[in-house]
Amino acid sequence: MALGCAPDLASQRPADESRLEVYSTLLQWMRAHGGDLDENVYISHDSQRGTHIRVKREGVPSNAHIIKTPIATTLSYFNAIDHRSGETNFPAHGINLPREFIDSVGPEEASIFFLVGQFLRGSESFWYPYLQSLPQPGSLTTLPYYEEDEDLEWLEGTSLIQARTQKIAQLRDKYETSSSELSKSKFRDAGKYSWDLYVWASTIFVSRAFSAKVLSGVVPDLGVPEENISVLLPFIDILNHRPLAKVEWRAGTESVDFVVLEEVGADQEIANNYGPRNNEQLMMNYGFCLSDNPCDYRTVGLRAPPGSPLQIARERQQELFPDSNKDTEGPYYVFNIFYPLLAPDIPMEHSIFSPALFNAVSILAANQRELETLEISGHEIRIPNAYGNSRAIVAALSQIIIELITHIVRLRSSRPRAKQPGNLKQIHAETYRNSQVRLSESALVIAAWTLQRAQLHGLKGGWDETKRLLAEHMACLPKGKFSEAVESRIQVRILERPSVLAKTGELFAPHDLLHLLPVEVQKHFQECLSAVLKTTSRNMSALRGITQRAYPFQFPLFACFVVAVHIKYSHNPPGEGENFLPARLSRWASLILDHYQTPTDDVAWALEDEDDEALLSEFDEVVETMREHNATVFSNLEAFTGGWQGDAWWLSGNWVRWAWMVTEQEGVQTPEDPLALLSSNKSENITLSTAAYLYIPQE
Repeated sequence: MALGCAPDLASQRPADESRLEVYSTLLQWMRAHGGDLDENVYISHDSQRGTHIRVKREGVPSNAHIIKTPIATTLSYFNAIDHRSGETNFPAHGINLPREFIDSVGPEEASIFFLVGQFLRGSESFWYPYLQSLPQPGSLTTLPYYEEDEDLEWLEGTSLIQARTQKIAQLRDKYETSSSELSKSKFRDAGKYSWDLYVWASTIFVSRAFSAKVLSGVVPDLGVPEENISVLLPFIDILNHRPLAKVEWRAGTESVDFVVLEEVGADQEIANNYGPRNNEQLMMNYGFCLSDNPCDYRTVGLRAPPGSPLQIARERQQELFPDSNKDTEGPYYVFNIFYPLLAPDIPMEHSIFSPALFNAVSILAANQRELETLEISGHEIRIPNAYGNSRAIVAALSQIIIELITHIVRLRSSRPRAKQPGNLKQIHAETYRNSQVRLSESALVIAAWTLQRAQLHGLKGGWDETKRLLAEHMACLPKGKFSEAVESRIQVRILERPSVLAKTGELFAPHDLLHLLPVEVQKHFQECLSAVLKTTSRNMSALRGITQRAYPFQFPLFACFVVAVHIKYSHNPPGEGENFLPARLSRWASLILDHYQTPTDDVAWALEDEDDEALLSEFDEVVETMREHNATVFSNLEAFTGGWQGDAWWLSGNWVRWAWMVTEQEGVQTPEDPLALLSSNKSENITLSTAAYLYIPQE
């Protein structure tokens, strides 16, 4: 990248080994204007941390004022306008931008152009010692500086590739608008304010500037919105970022002080805290990221399809609560398992998947019965916890697992093959990619745990049982896949917080259903089901060679039988033939009978899907033939289902179609063995298979 018109700065650009000399000069300049550095710290430099501050043997106590940056050395919009506030002045120091330009473009752009102007002055600038310490144009590693194909290749597949495009477009639009205004103002050196220098100065402000609060001791009334003014604090901005570091910037009348609010031991680095930034924000704003960033999270792009229940619910929310200040598109986050800024009482799943994300996916995965219970308030839209609504939870988890797996595979497959990072930008991009993979992988372990609980039956729910199951779950992870700290944190997340899934064992594979029935009917129902399966598979071309697990009529036949038994016994007079169905099945039968219109005898139903209807029609013919020639297959169940003559038969075409539609609505497709992906480092040819389960809620 070109260095603009500052050959003196470029020619004196220090190599890494002379960085300490540059900062020593900066410290002398700062002290000459009333600043200082705590005597118990010193300036250090290494290839890992760059230039930074370390503690001497004595250590520093809490509340120590490590750095005092004089007000006179700060650089901001107030210098651009040559502001005077009582006894404190903010001189422009030789760069007098036209007032009409400043008023036209606003504080942010005026500050950027002012910094460019000071850079162009070179050694004549008042801030020359500070400008020497800054990364020079072309040496920054933020996204706009990923220009070479070899660098961009390391961003492919990540969210950063689109973020970079958007960032450059935003910068270009602002630059062209502001540059045009500067030219219109007849400013003499307008042509020297190049695009390259604008990107550099903009990046310096984004990556190093502080809030205008740091000047509140001398400029109590800013006169413009605080968020529009950023302040550069020479020497304080030397400090590296450490998430959760306890620090404070104190505004004074003569200086801005950097204060540590915790003891820092000998030979430890003094770090700043840029706030709870995730790795994408760090890459966007600062040009680096952290492999073990506890504040990391991933933003998930989720848009409500037009006409979807989620979009309709959002529109209704805006109608009901027009004054509520909310982002109707999120935020949708997947959190790092170490993420510290969580409410203490939120469920385990919401500590990984933000409530807004979980609720949105639940609504998109909900069936019509569940959507009828939808709750809309000013701050959220959700399907409430109620009997029969946990199906939406496991359906949402299944969709989230698929998204996590897709995200992992995309990042793995898009990594440059057989290459190692060749420069600092590529190293940061690789660190970002790996941190995103680990974030999704650990989230996958959490989601798979909840989904597994939905598929396990006969659990008693004790603490010892939970720990045993968790140990078995963690044993499925490849050895060494996660560090001990990560594995421990995953288990803590699972054990310390209640699950949104209050009940276990609500998803049933076909072979699990038989055990829900009373013992006295299990044999007869199994014989009937086996005979139907064998006969239809032999006589229906679409079912030939199909496995029992994949046989599409098992759920509908089970639903038909349970409902027939429930109806028969509910019509009996009190005391005559009490319903022998378990309470769980009886309540489930009532649920689906109440919410799905049952067929009548005088109208023949047909499914909307032509392929399904063709399959059901062929099934009807085969079963009717069985009914005529092998009646004993069904007569053994007559004592439980009642008479089966005529159109009221429990396996009539209408009832089978009704059960087909019901079990489609009340079923869940879940990923099979979601943790298998963790055992492989393959980035392609990965097939994600799913299995069908029938949802029958616990009481």
